[in-house]
Amino acid sequence: MKVSTSLSKPYRTARIGSRSYAYFHKKTNPVFTTTMSYCKGRQYLLSMELYYGGKWYDAGSQYFGLGTKGKSVVTLTGTHETGYRMRVRASYVNDMSGDIVNSTTHGAWKYFYFTK
Repeated sequence: MKVSTSLSKPYRTARIGSRSYAYFHKKTNPVFTTTMSYCKGRQYLLSMELYYGGKWYDAGSQYFGLGTKGKSVVTLTGTHETGYRMRVRASYVNDMSGDIVNSTTHGAWKYFYFTK
């Protein structure tokens, strides 16, 4: 199964090291659109991490429902601190996502950064 997440409306993209980052102004609420195959009652895990001092740290995760077309849209609201690298990914977790149709599958990390 394929799991993918896209980030909407960055004001630019740029590389930091070997990774491409989506840049957002701190007053912008990024929108994460996740797609995967649909199954009735299916949920997926959206995980975020923050980069600090050379390491990635857990910044929270939550399960979200999947629409009938296999799509979900989640907006990251709140106060966004500037100067930190962030990343987000969606995962289908076997038996925790509401079904056991597929094996656990992780989407690719998507990287982003908040600026003033």
